[in-house]
Amino acid sequence: MDSLPPPPPAIERPAQPSLLVSARRNAAQNAEDAPVFYVDATDGDDRRSGRGPKEAWKSLEKVNATAFPPGSRVLFERGENWRGSLLASSSGTTDRPITYGAYGKGDAPVIDARGSSVAVSLNGRTNVAFDGLTITGAADTGLLLGPRARNVSVTNVTVAGNGGSGIVVAGTSDGLRIDGSAITGNGAYGIVHYAADNTDQIITRNTIADNGWRKDGGVYSGWNGRILTGEIAHNRVFNNGVNGGEGRSHGLYHDQGQAGSRLKIHDNLIHDNPRGAGILAKSSTEIYRNVIFRNADAGLSLGQNRGIDVTYRVYENEFYDNNGGVLQHQKGNGSITLELRDNLFHRNGKRAAIIIADSIDKAVTGNRVSNDARTEAKTETRTGTTANQPLANQPSANQPSGGPVQEASGMRPESVR
Repeated sequence: MDSLPPPPPAIERPAQPSLLVSARRNAAQNAEDAPVFYVDATDGDDRRSGRGPKEAWKSLEKVNATAFPPGSRVLFERGENWRGSLLASSSGTTDRPITYGAYGKGDAPVIDARGSSVAVSLNGRTNVAFDGLTITGAADTGLLLGPRARNVSVTNVTVAGNGGSGIVVAGTSDGLRIDGSAITGNGAYGIVHYAADNTDQIITRNTIADNGWRKDGGVYSGWNGRILTGEIAHNRVFNNGVNGGEGRSHGLYHDQGQAGSRLKIHDNLIHDNPRGAGILAKSSTEIYRNVIFRNADAGLSLGQNRGIDVTYRVYENEFYDNNGGVLQHQKGNGSITLELRDNLFHRNGKRAAIIIADSIDKAVTGNRVSNDARTEAKTETRTGTTANQPLANQPSANQPSGGPVQEASGMRPESVR
């Protein structure tokens, strides 16, 4: 059974000892001083203070209308369900974000849009965290991050069963973390960045699966967008674009037009995406230590870079049972520099393991090609996977999934409008 590589160790930024001690003391003091507000859909009352479980508010309307000081935590009771939209009402600060999270025991609290356009919106705020929620039922977007998502984190969140995209980053973002979450069963994209020049974007340890069930032929990849700096790592990405455009819906799609990109895609499992490649990279990307298999098109497709000069570093990946291993084609007016080394290829369908169609600056070394089948211990579970769940486990009964939610026109990245 294929399994995700272990997550990378935590990174601690260097600091002088006295400053580090002071920062930790300040963080602890901030946590003690931060107000906590409680919301209970069954026994709450909006006339109360909200400052304890027995003083809990009841409605999203109360939460949406309240201005919260930096560092506030707004906690929804587990096992409860709210109908409507949650709109962030306040910005935090870099060291004191506003957190929308959960308390109590049981299943994650559910924000169910019940056909409204958006289930949860950042609403133009900054320094906001979403932790431990389930977001579902939107006609269009599950979680809308914009117009600028600055210092925003999405942790242990399920975004599922929305008619449009799961997570939409609507404007240029700086400092975004999507970690340990399940983005599954949404009608369009799993995650999409609509603008270019997004910096410090970290998408890690997520399940991005079963998205793109809408039947309007859109380009519905697991992730689609343009990132200037960041990492997409330790995710499992599968069965995206199930009703999307043939040959145009991919597992991960790094779109064209991102000049100078330093995006890294590494240590992911990317498989069984039925309408395109495992990864399509039109902008510069460093791609390493991924396992990419059983995608309808090539494991990795490169090029189509138009007027942008691009560099690809592709190394130590494993490709098998795709329709071709690495395919470089349709070079644009910009230059292409390719480093392709130390990759392992098993059966590649009707295509060769490596196809380089243009005269480009390339170094192709140390790759191993075999026509033998790759041995797998077990067949992977392919539907309903949730983040941080053993791959053989089935989803829980309360896990939202894609279904006949009202369809909406949604938005498209600039290059595919």
